[in-house]
Amino acid sequence: MDKIRNETIRTELEIESILEHIELKQLRWWEYFQRRGDNIPVKQVWDGKELGKRRRDRPQRTWENTIEQILMKRGTDWREAKKLALNKKEWTKFRYK
Repeated sequence: MDKIRNETIRTELEIESILEHIELKQLRWWEYFQRRGDNIPVKQVWDGKELGKRRRDRPQRTWENTIEQILMKRGTDWREAKKLALNKKEWTKFRYK
């Protein structure tokens, strides 16, 4: 019996990988978050700073870092992505690149 790679099966069935699906959902929420006003509680928490000292462990992976990596993978940075998020049509094109 031959082994067939998952990527091959997904390509033939035209199914996106679970990671791509999760990234799209994260970008969708981030876009919604960017379009909202600055006075919503979620944005206030996002902009807030952590109080106290951090432990000397490996730096924690934050949601902000995750979004930044997704944006870099798609060839843009925070500033450009924020501009795109304000224009829904452009953002949709970008998200499905």
